[in-house]
Amino acid sequence: MKKIIFLIALILTTASADAQLFKKKQTKVEPEYAAGMVPVVNGKVTFEETIAAEGLTEEEVKERVNNWIDTRYVEPTVLSVKRYDSESPEDIIIKGEEYIVFKNTFLVLSRARMYYFLTLSAADGECKFNLSRITYWYDDEDDKGGIKMKAEEWITDDNAFNSKGGLKKFEGKFRCKTIDLKNALVKELQEVLTK
Repeated sequence: MKKIIFLIALILTTASADAQLFKKKQTKVEPEYAAGMVPVVNGKVTFEETIAAEGLTEEEVKERVNNWIDTRYVEPTVLSVKRYDSESPEDIIIKGEEYIVFKNTFLVLSRARMYYFLTLSAADGECKFNLSRITYWYDDEDDKGGIKMKAEEWITDDNAFNSKGGLKKFEGKFRCKTIDLKNALVKELQEVLTK
């Protein structure tokens, strides 16, 4: 009888432990992806920063930015890039297209194309960074042509968070990868402008 009671107690303990393992965890949102980290300006997702370039003239800033564009915006890093002329001679405007990769393993490659406009405005001692007009094309290689969406409908605070304050799975991964790309671009420019 003691063996049976012991066996039942062991089964209940094991079942309880298994239930704890499979309980859905409440994921904490990392500060860099938290609410307020995707700014909306005039109804459009727009990331803006001023990057310091101490001791550099406007022409030197522009030259370094152009050199950075020439080395960064090449295959396979990006799929395409197009430069646009600006009415302001200090502005450099490009339209970029590149993959944001969510998962890349031997069996799975999950990614989306991200399109954006990047405006870099050179001035004495600084460069203004503006990343906007962001759109995505997810599963572009499926038979139905995939899903196309705008950042405003996908990664803003209103769209990316669930009612409990956590990131939604699908929208959240786009939000995180977009912020990661913005941060990487700013970091690269900071390095270029502080050499």
